[in-house]
Amino acid sequence: MLQSACTAPSPAIDLTIAANGCTPVSLSLPPAHEPALTIRNTASEAMVVSIPAMDRWIELAPGASGVLELPRYIMGTFDLFCLSAADHSTLGGDNPLLCVLEPAELVPVARSAGVLVIEPHDRIREVIEQGR
Repeated sequence: MLQSACTAPSPAIDLTIAANGCTPVSLSLPPAHEPALTIRNTASEAMVVSIPAMDRWIELAPGASGVLELPRYIMGTFDLFCLSAADHSTLGGDNPLLCVLEPAELVPVARSAGVLVIEPHDRIREVIEQGR
């Protein structure tokens, strides 16, 4: 298969969400990884990836890919849940007046639950360099 030199490379997929949840269930972002997760939905229904402690979630249509932006300077270990968009909506997770669903609300309906580890990095150095 030939590729044109002008063709942009496809972004690497960090997380794949299927009908039974996410693969891998748990993942680790190394220091050089940008603070974002590239996610592909291979399920036949809309699915959601949620990181409650960060107040972040993304809904993806069947067959769609997307990027879940993470806070730039955050590090540590966070619960990560994969569930259907229908279940997320039933819980009220798509309500703009509701800040975030709690892990205890997500556990009973999640197709999978795991952890996201953002390894220590020095992105804060960007802020320090700008101040000079």
